Amino acid sequence: MYKKKLTWWISAAMVLLMFTLSGCQAVQGLDLAGAIQNDWAVKSSESKGTLQLEFVPGDTSKLSAEEQKALTALQNVKIELTNVKTQDAQHLSADGTITYSKGTIPFKLATQGTKFILSVEGAKKPIVFDVLGGSNLSFTKLLPAAVQEQFGNKIADIKSAIIGLILANTPNPSNISVTPVTDKVNGESLSLQKAHIELSGTELATLLTKLLSNVLADEAGLKELISQLYDALSPIIEEQIKGGSTDFSLKILSNKQLAVGLVYPPVQDFLKKTAASLDKMIAGDASGEPGILPIQDLFNSKSALQADIYTDADKQVRKQSLALNVPLTNTSSGIAALKLSYVGETWNINKPVTANTINISGGALNVGLEASSIYSLLNNLDKQSLIYKLLKEDLKVTKKEVNLKLNDGASGAESDTPQPFINSDNKTMVPVRFISEKLGAEVGWNGDLQQVTIKDLLTGATIVLKLDSKIVSVNGTSTQLESAATLHNGSTFVPIRFIAEQLGGKVSFNDDTRVVTIKRD
Repeated sequence: MYKKKLTWWISAAMVLLMFTLSGCQAVQGLDLAGAIQNDWAVKSSESKGTLQLEFVPGDTSKLSAEEQKALTALQNVKIELTNVKTQDAQHLSADGTITYSKGTIPFKLATQGTKFILSVEGAKKPIVFDVLGGSNLSFTKLLPAAVQEQFGNKIADIKSAIIGLILANTPNPSNISVTPVTDKVNGESLSLQKAHIELSGTELATLLTKLLSNVLADEAGLKELISQLYDALSPIIEEQIKGGSTDFSLKILSNKQLAVGLVYPPVQDFLKKTAASLDKMIAGDASGEPGILPIQDLFNSKSALQADIYTDADKQVRKQSLALNVPLTNTSSGIAALKLSYVGETWNINKPVTANTINISGGALNVGLEASSIYSLLNNLDKQSLIYKLLKEDLKVTKKEVNLKLNDGASGAESDTPQPFINSDNKTMVPVRFISEKLGAEVGWNGDLQQVTIKDLLTGATIVLKLDSKIVSVNGTSTQLESAATLHNGSTFVPIRFIAEQLGGKVSFNDDTRVVTIKRD
């Protein structure tokens, strides 16, 4: 379980760190803030970088043999990006490798606006992921559908303005120094200014809290940012109006002052919620559950970040190096500390660069943020490939456990989750949609035929059953249920062992707690 939480933990940590390092003002003659803003304003460039993750082993005696094996496999993971070509704000490409104890996985990456296209060794089709697809940014719901579709692309166009707002509202770290150095970038020897920054976890927490507080108080700066986003979106709004769109919200958005005033409150509300979430993270209550790798460890006084940022005479960032060390308080994970490092360098800044593309004319797999996406992703991979083994066997991304308390005759109306019950055949019946979706399957309902269709996204298997019938089709072959599928409290129920086993799960029952458990590896 700790491996699943790790992905989010590391992602959150890196985003927080980069925001914090953005806040440096002029130090010892170096306008670091200007250099960082220049870096975000770069239109084109070539670069390369390496991200390395290391688990420092602790006491692993409490881990199962399976967990110890996984920890050993994932103890050192390196992601290397080479031949990175940034053509403009919408187009980037890179060659890459993921290396861990069992081998190296090559991949190619390309972007189109907010869409990431990934061609990885072992995948049957390229994988497409939209960074803002399924976004829960509440203020975007105020926008017409056509404008929402372009929202992410326009955010990329004003990224310099975004970092400008952050730079204007973040105080300097207390430990920062600047020295002149000579170093190589892409083999070329350059005279550079090296800014060295050191942060403890507690100072990081203070800086981030102050940043969000300052941004919330900077009404003029926030409205100016929204105004710039409006200017980027206005051609789309005008095109929709000229095209005869009858969407009333477009008429409101045609007035810039009114539009900015309308969008500002929900943006501010979003930032307030973000600040509240950060406060919970710092206090150790980020998710309401006791995570194996709690993010509050990042904000502990024993955590340490060191960063080196190298700038040239034109105030362009040419190299950067980050090293993060986070001792972990929860020793039951078998991990004493997490070490994260990144090194990168950039050249050909603002010169003509053409990004490579990935051909998806033959089809692609679109994945989103929903939990079921990982099953579709695995079904798109060769089961003998290293990427499949990394996800399925080492990270165990499909490992699921569903617990349901047996209903002893109550209606279950007080619970949001339909409860299992024992029917007249003395068989335990469970809600088919709830169980199927938890185990990585899609469920469809045909009211005319009174028919449920279940598709296992991991194996591709299709199950079709009808209400009040014991006959069920599995991949076109008919078989018989122990008891007929039935409608109960508004949901379709089926025998637990049938649906669990068809979806690769195992069933157990606790007599004392009367809880039914289904586990899927």
